[in-house]
Amino acid sequence: MADKPTLTPIWLDPKGPATPRPMVQTERLETDPNKIHSFLSDLGSLQPTVMQLGQSLFNAKHDPQAQADEESRAAFAAMGKDSAAIGDQIKSGAYSPKTVQALGARQGFVAAKEAQDAIVKEMSESSDPTSFDQNAAIATARDKFKERLGNNATAMRYFEQNLADLPAALQSAKTKTVTDNFVQQRDMTLSGAFDAAMTQAANPQAMGAIVRQMVKENTDFIHASPADQAKLLQGLIMKAGDNGDVDKVNVLGDIDLGSGPLKNVMGQVFQNAQQRAVNVTEGKVKEDFQTRLFGWMQSAQTGSLTEDQKKEATEFSEAHPKVFTAAGLNSIFNTQNAALRAQANAMAEEQRANAKDIVLAQNSVRLSDAVQNGGVKTDVRDDVKVTLANGKFTMVPRKEIIMGAIKANAEVARQNAMAAKAGSKATDAEIRDAGTDAYLDVYTRNDELPDDLADAAKGVLSSSRADDEPTPTQISQAHELVRIATKAPGLIDTIIKSDKDRAFVDSLTVSAQQKLDPKAALKRAIADRDNYDATAPLDRKTEAEAVDTVVKKLTTGNDGWGPFNWGASTFGANESQLKALVMRTVRQLYRGGRSADEVGDIAERRLKANVTNFNGQSIDMTGLPISKPERPCRCSRPRVRRSLRPLHLRGSIRRPYRSSA
Repeated sequence: MADKPTLTPIWLDPKGPATPRPMVQTERLETDPNKIHSFLSDLGSLQPTVMQLGQSLFNAKHDPQAQADEESRAAFAAMGKDSAAIGDQIKSGAYSPKTVQALGARQGFVAAKEAQDAIVKEMSESSDPTSFDQNAAIATARDKFKERLGNNATAMRYFEQNLADLPAALQSAKTKTVTDNFVQQRDMTLSGAFDAAMTQAANPQAMGAIVRQMVKENTDFIHASPADQAKLLQGLIMKAGDNGDVDKVNVLGDIDLGSGPLKNVMGQVFQNAQQRAVNVTEGKVKEDFQTRLFGWMQSAQTGSLTEDQKKEATEFSEAHPKVFTAAGLNSIFNTQNAALRAQANAMAEEQRANAKDIVLAQNSVRLSDAVQNGGVKTDVRDDVKVTLANGKFTMVPRKEIIMGAIKANAEVARQNAMAAKAGSKATDAEIRDAGTDAYLDVYTRNDELPDDLADAAKGVLSSSRADDEPTPTQISQAHELVRIATKAPGLIDTIIKSDKDRAFVDSLTVSAQQKLDPKAALKRAIADRDNYDATAPLDRKTEAEAVDTVVKKLTTGNDGWGPFNWGASTFGANESQLKALVMRTVRQLYRGGRSADEVGDIAERRLKANVTNFNGQSIDMTGLPISKPERPCRCSRPRVRRSLRPLHLRGSIRRPYRSSA
């Protein structure tokens, strides 16, 4: 190693002439030559120290280790930078010429790599890489990077060196691309041909024969080597495994193209393809099963599983017993049967709730005739059995059928009467009254009172008080009470429960006949009822005359069929009973506010409506329904209505229930 260069000291000579120069002074100019000589002598004594500092700086600048360290630091700083950033690093002026040279080499290398990547990218993105003009691309890149590298000769040299092999590489890539494209196109054609041929094969054996024949033809005519075709078939094996085609995997695995069966050549890869095919097939079966199962269950849950669906489910279970077990199949059928039973039961419950309407609808004509003739109670003798959709039965009570038939016909009569009345100049109130009268007539014809009118009548009996002013509701209820008393006198006592109530009704009835103001009539009836117990009885003479007059009217000159016609004799126990009934009625009327002149006529009408004769005995039927005769007869028996033939009612709406198992 050569000796390190050293600095040679040059001693300052203080004896030399001093060159005068203008100086700025604050006080005065030193002119003493002795003092100047002393200053120069002192300055000379500092020369060794200055020499040591200069030597140290010189050594540091020319030390190889220091240079290497600087280059390392510069290389580390340049790491990861592009060529432009490295150029900026060089221009910073922080490095020695050797370090700048090293950075120039790195900049040239990086610039060449950047140019090469840009050219390759441009070529790969071109529409036809095989016709790409590589020389023009390189020239363009050289011009671009020459400006970036500037006058750095090292950078330019390394740039050119690293681009030197690019034209040949690009040409080789073109050739490889053409070759690869050809091989790829050939392989795609062969793969498609193999796939199509195997798909058209009738069975796996035919599939294998077709593939072997095609391999031979490909070798002979297009010079595709067995090895290349083996690779294609191996790819088809993997594809068949992914598609779950077990037969195709096994057929291709048995083919031998010179190196043994493909399944042996592929080894574990083939086994994996086999297992993959099995798994995919089972997955497809399970996926298909889930789709089918959803449809079957949805139909079964609504009881609408068809015969085709049952057949489909059965065949699927037989083909894939592990996926769809026999128990699962039975569960579908059981769900269907349960849904059908639930539907039948639901329909049965609906029919049970509507059983009365079913009977009324099925027998509407006969029931209507019976109601119009007043014989529905005679004709409907028993409860009616209705067959339900689930094969069970329910009983509709006789009373419900009777009242349902009466109500339906009464509503029709009401509407008809109102429609007829509406054609006249009647008021709305008159039209409503006509409808209610017709409605009530149908009920009374069958010895019944409608609940709505009866409840209204009972309401005024229980709510009217002497201290209260009658309300519109009470007046309306009183109107219905009078309607029942005049239109259905034989049924009024189903509402009246005491003599006081009787006095109340009688008072209202008379006031209505006299067309008294409704509010005043109601107040009068309340007063008559409240004064009933305090009213003095009729004197005996007047009472006896009234009783005798009523008895004579009842027992003589009647219509020939009434309850008070006993033939030639008017004596005996029956006459005594009749007189007792007349006397009680006369007393009730008088104490209820009727005058002595009124009680006779009122008693006669009431007794004709409420008293009958049975085996020579007068029977008070007050509060009980009385049948009116269809035609007169001369007999001493109770009046009997000529009735229709008894109705044999039935309910038969049903839907046959069949198990679908």
